[in-house]
Amino acid sequence: MTSNDVRNGVFGALKERFPEVKRYGEAIKQGLNGPCFFVRLLSAQHDRELDRRYKRAHSFDIHYFASSNEDAHAVAEQLYDCLEYIIVADGKCRGTRMRHEVVDGVLHFFVDYDFHVMRPTAPQPQMNHLHQKAALVDG
Repeated sequence: MTSNDVRNGVFGALKERFPEVKRYGEAIKQGLNGPCFFVRLLSAQHDRELDRRYKRAHSFDIHYFASSNEDAHAVAEQLYDCLEYIIVADGKCRGTRMRHEVVDGVLHFFVDYDFHVMRPTAPQPQMNHLHQKAALVDG
């Protein structure tokens, strides 16, 4: 599972809950008219745990450009439910450490997605064939 898989899962959850609201992910355009979402991956982390097992963490800041603070807080309440589980390539991923704040009329909704991945094993050379003959000697 990649960072883009998680990001696409966030976009999918937003599209399902808020189909009429535009979503952006690359850059905030000048003259952006709300309401709209801007999904920003703040950081991604990849830590080795045991052998082939790694832990990945992705922190998102989802901006919502609202018409009022009341609207921003109402959308935040929906985001807690909407982003708790997202659909990614390998199934579902659970959002944690969710919180929000409204700064200068813009909702900032923070959520983290942490999961484990396994590095595939390198193919091992196969053993050659062994031919063995056995016989009983004197019984």
